[in-house]
Amino acid sequence: MNLPRLLLAATLLGALGLAAMGEAGAQFGGGGMGRRGGGSPRDSGGDRSETTRLSANDQIRMQLTNTRLALKLAPEQNPPWQSYEDKVIALIAEQPQSAGDNALKQIDRNAELLRNRLASMQDLADAAQKLYATLSDEQKAVAERMLGATVPAAYAGPRSGSRF
Repeated sequence: MNLPRLLLAATLLGALGLAAMGEAGAQFGGGGMGRRGGGSPRDSGGDRSETTRLSANDQIRMQLTNTRLALKLAPEQNPPWQSYEDKVIALIAEQPQSAGDNALKQIDRNAELLRNRLASMQDLADAAQKLYATLSDEQKAVAERMLGATVPAAYAGPRSGSRF
């Protein structure tokens, strides 16, 4: 396992630990400071503490990890999975350039960004097809449930069951 992957795994485990601590505190009234019945009034609704919130990118990374584990990949399936995962990570890593140019340059930059994202999304679709072709029927059932959630929402289009 190379160092960047090890660091990613450690980060994900740390985030999972923080999320689990937040869930345990909420479940068992862990408001701290001698309070009974939970934390601050802000904690009583659907609002989560800042330490348990994950960025959209971290949520995608977490979903990738969960999907990989649920698929129970055989060794020969690891290369197609890795290709798929690399494409997702590349897609979420794309950052728009800072504004500061005139309007025409900003529009040109946005058009270029969209062309690049389209190419990345096409690469991702190709990698997904190659991965899917290696899966058993049982793994395909898992993939049907989980793989779509590994694509960032901005690129995924409407989710099934969506009203829009």
